[in-house]
Amino acid sequence: MIWHPYEQSQPCIKALAHAVSALLQRAIAQSGAARLAVSGGHSPIPLFTELSQSDLDWPKIHITLVDERFVAPNDPDSNENLVRRYLLVGRASQARFQGLVTHVGDIEASVDQANRDAAPATLAILGMGEDGHTASLFPNAPELAQALDPSQTRDYISITPPAAPHRRISSTLASLLRAQHRILFISGSQKLQVFEQAAKQSTPDHPVSFLLTRVDAPINVYWHP
Repeated sequence: MIWHPYEQSQPCIKALAHAVSALLQRAIAQSGAARLAVSGGHSPIPLFTELSQSDLDWPKIHITLVDERFVAPNDPDSNENLVRRYLLVGRASQARFQGLVTHVGDIEASVDQANRDAAPATLAILGMGEDGHTASLFPNAPELAQALDPSQTRDYISITPPAAPHRRISSTLASLLRAQHRILFISGSQKLQVFEQAAKQSTPDHPVSFLLTRVDAPINVYWHP
């Protein structure tokens, strides 16, 4: 785990966007394409806005989602909707995008399609909730053990959050570990406390801990107050 603390939000966002751009640019130079998996929620909006103006070869970048609420793609709660509004604009509008809800009304069909379309990401950008979840790997979710199984062959799985609204389609831990690079982006004192606790040991009480404590799959963590 590599820790990148910042005292203010704007320098953090700019440094993070620069790091993301550099990783994508390197992948394009090496293999001719890059695959970026992003998370939703309100936290990444400033990053998406900054990143959308980056001078990258966007037609060679394939963007997908780390996780998604099982709602229609145009629903206000949809991560796809968020990405289309804040990331797939400006220069980044030329990127290719694949959402996760492909069969509205049938979550398992959408999960099956997501697994057929899946490929290891160049970079997965993750967030974290105050309950220690990342992606949609929620503590006490009935499917959590399957999702955290390091031998899991599926990239995506359906998740039923114990408290949060909407069923979810989530990346499995195994798929996140298969990504070439991982970044966790968090902010605020409350999440800092959760992060510090989760970084001590792997526990299903804080699913993000299974990424933070891996020595064979480094993760860069960016934080600002």
